[in-house]
Amino acid sequence: MSILEVSHIEKHFGATKVLNDISFSLEKGQALSIIGSSGSGKTTLLRCLNFLETPDGGTISINNNVIFDAADPSTQQEKEIRSKRLHFGLVFQNFNLFPQYTALQNVTLARELLAKERGSESKADIEAAGRELLAQMGLADRANHYPHQLSGGQQQRVAIARALALHPDILCFDEPTSALDPELTGEVLRVIRNLAEQKTTMIIVTHEMAFARDVADQVIFMDGGLIVEQGDPHEVIDHPKEERTRQFLARYAEN
Repeated sequence: MSILEVSHIEKHFGATKVLNDISFSLEKGQALSIIGSSGSGKTTLLRCLNFLETPDGGTISINNNVIFDAADPSTQQEKEIRSKRLHFGLVFQNFNLFPQYTALQNVTLARELLAKERGSESKADIEAAGRELLAQMGLADRANHYPHQLSGGQQQRVAIARALALHPDILCFDEPTSALDPELTGEVLRVIRNLAEQKTTMIIVTHEMAFARDVADQVIFMDGGLIVEQGDPHEVIDHPKEERTRQFLARYAEN
């Protein structure tokens, strides 16, 4: 059964159509990789799923419940949107950690605010869960370090722990290694690979083609705001059917 159904999503910025009739589904426990050139709409799609942008058309459903319908204003109220964001966790390209907080505080902050609003958890329980997540990321000894005391790879792993802290249905990555030096890329990819092995439901926008092919259950190639090709990663990446996909992968191989 699909955990996520995206149907006919459209997004415009002025006269520019950035997303054009985007539709796909994702099963619980699957990893989906989205590949494509810069400007193809990949990041905008993630931002729409996380309600950082409002789609101009289409629907988004989680567990067969429509949580967004561009034709239904009642699904677009700010209070509703804040709640719907909890279905998704987003890991940004540039970490986006709060510099004034420690690694542990970065991980626990959102959960503490939510608990204060709902009266659902104690601070001690939230801190224990945060430490457990940092340990899962290999950062148990970095809990009290501030972002400037961490390497880029460590900062990104803190960001992953933060995204996991609210137990999202779907974890989203927006080119999680693009801001890292090559020697730090591997440590972040290993964490994502481990999450895939644990059947964490994920959407990964990435320029790491071999990683996308080996870790994902399905892959989407986007170009010009359209889904050009989608399917099994080995088929799409190793044996693309569409000429535009072949051109992209050939140019990528040259680089």
